[in-house]
Formats: sequence, structure tokens, C-alpha cells
Amino acid sequence: MSHSPHHNEEHHPQSHRLWVPGGINDGAMHETPQFQRHEEATTIELFYDLFFVANLTTFTSLHKINEPSALRSYSGFFCLLWFTWCQVSLFDVRFVADSILERIAKACQFGVMIGLAVVGPKFNPADQYYSAFQTLAIILGFSRFVLSLQYLVVLFHVRNFKKSKTPMGLLSLLYLVASIIYFCTFFGFKPDASTKSYVYISWYIIAVIETALNIVVTSCWKVVSFKGTHLVQRMTLLTLIILGEGIIVICKSITSIYFLYMLYFDWYNHHHFGSVRSQIWAILHFPLHLTLVLMVEGASQFIVWRKLIEVMDRLENFFVNAIVTWRDDPNTDFTDLQNSLNETVTAIFDDFPPTYTQTWIDVDDYLVVVGDMSTTDEETVTAVDNLFLTVQNSLFDTYGIKTPKSKEDAYSVSDPLTSSNKAEDVFKLVFVYFFLASGLTLILMNTLRFISKRDRTKTDTLRMIFNFIVGVVLCLIAATVNTNISHNFMRSSAVLPTVTVTLAVLLLVNHIHRFWGKHTQKAQH
Repeated sequence: MSHSPHHNEEHHPQSHRLWVPGGINDGAMHETPQFQRHEEATTIELFYDLFFVANLTTFTSLHKINEPSALRSYSGFFCLLWFTWCQVSLFDVRFVADSILERIAKACQFGVMIGLAVVGPKFNPADQYYSAFQTLAIILGFSRFVLSLQYLVVLFHVRNFKKSKTPMGLLSLLYLVASIIYFCTFFGFKPDASTKSYVYISWYIIAVIETALNIVVTSCWKVVSFKGTHLVQRMTLLTLIILGEGIIVICKSITSIYFLYMLYFDWYNHHHFGSVRSQIWAILHFPLHLTLVLMVEGASQFIVWRKLIEVMDRLENFFVNAIVTWRDDPNTDFTDLQNSLNETVTAIFDDFPPTYTQTWIDVDDYLVVVGDMSTTDEETVTAVDNLFLTVQNSLFDTYGIKTPKSKEDAYSVSDPLTSSNKAEDVFKLVFVYFFLASGLTLILMNTLRFISKRDRTKTDTLRMIFNFIVGVVLCLIAATVNTNISHNFMRSSAVLPTVTVTLAVLLLVNHIHRFWGKHTQKAQH
């Protein structure tokens, strides 16, 4: 591994070696090693980022956020995935090397990402598969064990430098202890457990603590600091990749993604703004990336819901017209109502075929009741309502709207009203986390700008306050989910344009001073 002083450089042009500046005596050389820094991410780091995004995309596609517990499990898995990526990146930006040992270690980390992709779809703390959680404990423990060995190898190569032994030893020990704890959590998940285990919560705690301790060691010993590294670039690159993934997911709302891109990189300070500040700035990308993916997921769900609502409005109009005609026209009877509803349902099913055979059976049963001359008006209205809800629920299935089901409901057929109410709850949940994620994204981006911008003018401060207020307002919109105004707003086509216009206003407010300044300068001349 190329962490030793310079020897035979011409034979290892791609190795990342220690280097000692000219003019330093041997005594100083044995105090502190100088690691070669890279201004840009290496190809192996970018390749690792692709594993992260592919993992996240797979998990998102298989894990529908249709209830609060699903949102919590999504956030929890993202936490484990992101911090695993972060720990590897914290090593790579300082000590990445092209050697046999390093390639083996990187292959192991790729294997960790593949393991997370396999286990991810079964990650559900509310309904635990003990084998999936045991496997996840092993994967996380193995990841930290490999990191411990990587730091140990670096320690071996800098063993002759006095001031490098302690921090390298502490970092290696840190991940070894974390690895042991992760492995020990394996025994916290048992197949015969009468209640679910909460041992998985320790994974989140360990992930935060190991990151914090890494930063503490980095702050205390300059030899392992992030100064001169491309840590900031690593975070911006991952942000860019996540935004790019968002374009694929919500190509019909690409304007919002573009505005987010401009806001993020316009607020990004390209100059060095301090080692401690840059570390805090980097770690804050965890909540930012989480809110970004939730915002993108919420936007994609709203696109689907909007298409669904258009079809549902068409269905509702057909049903209302049929019932009004049957009620007001004395020449129509139950048979006419039955024929009219049958034509409506057939037209809808021609465009959107039912997913389940049971839907056809239920529809036929309700139509028979509607056409039965011996039924009362109340029974007919009830049959029409159930018919409408059955067709509506079929549309939910066609558009991929998955409603939550308990173990008791897994093998039973829910009544149409219950299924419809569950779908409505999913819609409300999407509304809540979309606006919360949108507001928090703006707040976090504004916070990153505040941290990275040292020399702030009064105008900069006012703009940051305005950005914060806008973010809070978007978050507060989520609190109105149960009001009539929000109900009508959710069903309208104005949800995504509202966020898009908000981002456009922020761009205008944050850049108007540039145009104003140019205009003022021209007026003075």
C-alpha cells in the first residue's frame, strides 16, 4: 500500500503516497507525515457513489411510503445507508490509494452495498423479519471491520511518524469497537420473540456517534484533518447525483429540480471556509439528502395522484349523471340505471383493466342489486356507492397506490369504503411529508449557506432570514392537511406548481441584487 515515503515513484504513477516537502529535516519528518491530497474525487469513489444511488433507487422502488411506519422505516434505512457511505468517504478523501489491499477493501465495501440492497426491501421495524435484521447486523459490522483494517494499514505505513500513531490508532479502534457492537446486535433479534426488538435503534445511535468521534479525532490531530481534501466536493457530487436521480423519477417536474440545483450550487461556497466548518457542513448533508429524496418521492407520488384524480373525476361525473337521470326522469327505471352504470364501468375498465379478478365479481354483484326491481331505494343507493368505491379502488391498484394492510387483512377482502379511506390516508401522508421535506430542504440548504459564508453583509443576512421563513411556511402547509382548503388543494393541479413558484421566487430574491447592482453601476456612469 502506498502510504510510505517516496520510493520508485516512476513505477507507481497512480499510487497515493506520502510526500515530504523539501527543506524539512529528518526530525520534523518523523513527527508528521504529509499525505498527498486530491482536489477531485477519484474514479473509484465515483463508482462507489453509483452503488449508493442504485441501492437507494432499488429500495425506493420496492418500499412504498403509504403509512407513518413506512415513512419511519424508509428514513431509518436511509440513515444506515448514508452513514455507511459517509464512513467510507471520510476514509477515502484522506487516504484513498491504488493498491492491491485497497482494491480488496473496496471490493468488500461494494459487497456491503450489495448486501444492503438485498436486505433493504425487508427492512421494516414495525413488522420485523428477524433473519433480515440479523443479516443487516452482520453487514454493518463487517463494513466497520473493513474500515478498521484500512485505518490499521495506514497506521502501519506511518508507524515511523510520531504524531500520526495516536490518531490512526484511535480511528482504527473506533471502527473496531463499532464493528463489535454491530455484530453483538445480531443476538437481539430472535425468531421466537413475542414482541418486536428495538435493538435496531442502537444502529442509528452508533452511526451518529462514530461519525462524531471521527470528527473529534480529526479536529484534535491535524495530521488526519480534512484540510486540503475534497470532502466538500464529495458531498456536492452526491447531492448532484441525487438531484439527477430525481430528474429520472419526476421528469414532468424537472423545473423544480433545476431550481433546487441552482439554489444549492449558487449558495455553495467554492472557497475554503475552515476545517471544522466544512466538517459540520458535510455532516449536515445527511438530513439534506434525506429530505431531498423524500421531496422527490413525494413529487413523483403527486404526479401519479394527479393522473388518478383526473380519471376519478371522470368516473364520478358519469355516476352522478346516471343517478340524477334515474332520479329525475320518470321514464327511467332500475334496469336503465343498471345499463347506464354498466356502460360507465365497462368504459373505465377498457382503459384501466382491473388488477384482480375479484373486482369483476364484486362489480357484477353490485350491478345485479341495482337492477333488481324488488330492492328499496336505500339498498340501490348503497349498491351504487359500493360499486363506485370498488371501481375507484381498482383504479388505485392500477396506478400502483398500495394501501397498508395488517396481517389480519392480508388474506381477507376489505369492504370498499375501508379501502377507499386507507387510500385517502396515503394521499394525506404524501401531502404531509412532501411539504415537510420541501420546507426542510430549503431550511437545511440555507443553513449550509450560513455555515459556509463567513463574510455576510446585512443584505445577505436579510436574504437568509427570508429563505428560512419561506422554508417554515412550506412546513406549516403540511399542518393544514385535515382542513377543507387543503383537501381541495390536494386534489387540484396546483401542488407541484406551488413549490416550483416558491423556488423561483427564492431564486429571484437571492439574485436580484446582482441585476440591481449592474443597473445602478450603469446609471452612475
